[in-house]
Amino acid sequence: MDNSLQDFAQGLKQHLEGLAAAKNEEYSVKTFVENIAGYLEEAEELDTVDVCDFQRPGIQLNGYAINEVGNSIAIDLIVCLHTKIVPPLSIHKNEWDSVIKRAIGFIKKSFTGLHLANDQVYDIAKKIYDSKELISQIRVFFFTDGITKTIQLEDVEVEGIPVSFQVWDIERIYRMRSSGRKKEPILIDLEGKYGNPLPCLPMPVANDHYDSYMLIVPGILLSQIYHDFGERLIERNVRSFLQVRGVNREIKKTITKEPYMFLAYNNGISATAEQIEFFPSTDGVKVIKSIRDLQIVNGGQTTASIYHAAQKDKDVDISQVFVQMKLTVIKDPEKMEEMVPTISFCANSQNKIQTADFYSNSPFHRKLEHLSRTEWAPAKEGSHRQSKWFYERARGQYLDMKNKHITPAKKRLFEEDHPKGKLFTKTDLAKYIISWEQLPHIVSRGNQKNFDYFSKTIKDIDVEQIDKNYYYKTIAKAIIFNTISEMIKTKNRANIVTYSMAWLSYKMQEQIDLEDIWKNQAVPSILMDTIKLVINAAHNHITNSPNGEIYSEWSKREECWTTFRDMSIEEFLRL
Repeated sequence: MDNSLQDFAQGLKQHLEGLAAAKNEEYSVKTFVENIAGYLEEAEELDTVDVCDFQRPGIQLNGYAINEVGNSIAIDLIVCLHTKIVPPLSIHKNEWDSVIKRAIGFIKKSFTGLHLANDQVYDIAKKIYDSKELISQIRVFFFTDGITKTIQLEDVEVEGIPVSFQVWDIERIYRMRSSGRKKEPILIDLEGKYGNPLPCLPMPVANDHYDSYMLIVPGILLSQIYHDFGERLIERNVRSFLQVRGVNREIKKTITKEPYMFLAYNNGISATAEQIEFFPSTDGVKVIKSIRDLQIVNGGQTTASIYHAAQKDKDVDISQVFVQMKLTVIKDPEKMEEMVPTISFCANSQNKIQTADFYSNSPFHRKLEHLSRTEWAPAKEGSHRQSKWFYERARGQYLDMKNKHITPAKKRLFEEDHPKGKLFTKTDLAKYIISWEQLPHIVSRGNQKNFDYFSKTIKDIDVEQIDKNYYYKTIAKAIIFNTISEMIKTKNRANIVTYSMAWLSYKMQEQIDLEDIWKNQAVPSILMDTIKLVINAAHNHITNSPNGEIYSEWSKREECWTTFRDMSIEEFLRL
């Protein structure tokens, strides 16, 4: 085994153990799934994932993401085989096959009313049950910290819905993390694989930032590329195929009835690439031989519609279908992370943008990251050792920065300066702030919805307001949130934490000195007894809904918050 892979696996395991310890939790499959899903979120392979740990005879689920665009829903499900063993083990078919079958079992059971029998996966099971006619696709992600060299999974259909599979083992995760890139690049070999090089028209005036080309792409070629690479071609805000509704109904109608008119009727596709290779020019015409890291940032519906029309309707002839493409080649690889989301945003300004990576590059997040790297937190009482909180603006930054230090001594010093217990992510930050803003019912709706809400609240903040004082108060909120979390052991801890913090903010904000909490790096002892009362009251309130509604749904309702918000400390004492 490659020593670098073994070192990566060992470092990842230690990092995840540290993250679990920071939250006063055991290192478990949930820790593994949450962080690997986070890597894929940053790589724009997944939307923000809600993590769970659900397994029953014949069914399993370890995480899920729901992506709604227009009237269509795409669902991602995660299942995991977690060994905790380093060096990584080879995973054999009898081990992974049963996990995949349990994922399929979960989908089937959800269609027959799984949500009625189990509240642990109520949200996603009910969504599948209620939205059968709207679900365009389901992707199953198989995560493992082992090595899989033999898995070849063919797409299947469940209740008429296409189900595809992606395998992310420790080798693939390592390649993604060590490549220095955010996603695995796609190489489109137009000559060798498809036998269809593309003539193009370059932009008339060159510049130092990008090149742009106009192409006419045959529908057959576009369908073949989509078949081979599927959703990896499409940025998050447009990646779901929206079924045959609205604009897609018109696209299919043109393909079926007037394919020769497609080029005239359709607006075309916008795409980006890192690099393109040309044939040697003999007559001044540029002909593209291959495209590296092709991403369709506008036109995902067109691409998927052509593919699905050809696949589902065997009588449809797409040989007369052609699509115009604007292909932008970004010259500086270091600018890809910044420019591609911006191009996507501008090309799809009419669509809902959910790209957490786009938000993570905002001035707010960059300024907060800068403060976390420069501001030393005061030493706790009884200690003279100062340290820093570490804001992980992009997933995996902590481990990457630690591993830049070559010697064990320097790595230990990095950990002493940046203790794992003071590491927090974008979704953690959103929970701290939205809880303090007294919106626990929003936080209870899950990481993705809460982060989306949070992102909207900060987009107009003047970055000059993000100063040291703002940072100190933010960390104080983190200390309050984490302190409450450490005091709760029940399964609905997440809901109790946000409700308890929101109540403290609403009732006692004038009495809570955030600057004092920052200076002492701890919640004052005088407040601890009150917190215990609030936790107990929040638990009773959330688990005893007025209509017998399960706590995960009840806690998402504003009524749940307003009734708890108006309770007094005297009422808590009587519980």
